[in-house]
Amino acid sequence: MKLTKISFVFALILSLFVLSIILYGFLRVSFKDVVNLFFDKEFISSVLFGLKTSIAATFLSAFFGIPSGFFLARSDSFSSKIIDSFFDVPLIIPPLVVGALLLTFFNAPFVKGFYSFIFTVSGAVAAQFFIAFPFSVKSAKSAFELVPPTYERTAMTLGASNFSSFYDTTFKLAFNGILSGLVLTWLRSLGEFGATLMVGGGIAYKTANIPIDIYLKMTEGDFNKGLAASIFIVVLSFVMVILVKSIFKKPRS
Repeated sequence: MKLTKISFVFALILSLFVLSIILYGFLRVSFKDVVNLFFDKEFISSVLFGLKTSIAATFLSAFFGIPSGFFLARSDSFSSKIIDSFFDVPLIIPPLVVGALLLTFFNAPFVKGFYSFIFTVSGAVAAQFFIAFPFSVKSAKSAFELVPPTYERTAMTLGASNFSSFYDTTFKLAFNGILSGLVLTWLRSLGEFGATLMVGGGIAYKTANIPIDIYLKMTEGDFNKGLAASIFIVVLSFVMVILVKSIFKKPRS
């Protein structure tokens, strides 16, 4: 009980630190500025662009990330540990570095001759995918690790096929963890700035998402609009995180 009280103090200090920064931002922005965002064509364009690219990046993350997470959860080989370490790289290197690497790669003749990613929607999707897919992989891995492989083997002894035994046991039991990881992947893609700016170019009405729109407003000296847009994305992220925690909360035993 004493340790719980001490840990509560640390949690409270961190919470107050985060709350103070966010609350001060709320106090500095007016309700009128927030309302005006929804009549700002440039902001609306950035929201639509951000939704389009982040959803596409999330689908790609699900397509590649869920099978990859399953492999990492079931394999204990040296190669799986190496691959798992590679998946940590996008999480630990700065997004601007990711953007620089992607820009260099997409400018290579063998890539540029096949398809032009620079300053396009596809390039922004690729940048967001590279930054965010580890969230899908890690969440899928953790979710699959909680499901014993014996469930699948038992299902197969009862006549189920390989796919059916996987889907009806392992996947369904791990689904909540996988889905919560995909939501976090989407939020990370929606809020991605550095790599998207480097590859997409941050062109207003074309390749600017919400964070880039905020950056452009701030650099133009329109601090109020930039702050209002920042508050909007904070509220959106907070609501989504609360929803995820509420929907996928497991009852304590």
